Amino acid sequence: MTDTRSNADQIGKVFAVRRHGLLECLVCGELFTRTTAAEHAEVDCYPSVEFCLLEPVGRNKRQLL
Repeated sequence: MTDTRSNADQIGKVFAVRRHGLLECLVCGELFTRTTAAEHAEVDCYPSVEFCLLEPVGRNKRQLL
């Protein structure tokens, strides 16, 4: 009897292999071990949002308005 489950499509997260065998979630950017990556694959995560609170330097403030 053949196991057809191994050929079935699976929906999940994609991880990239990084240094020291860590896996990076390509959704949220967090790093995981193989064990924690498997657990993380089952939870919802979202892309991180980065922003800067510093005022631009070297520009005329009128140009920014």
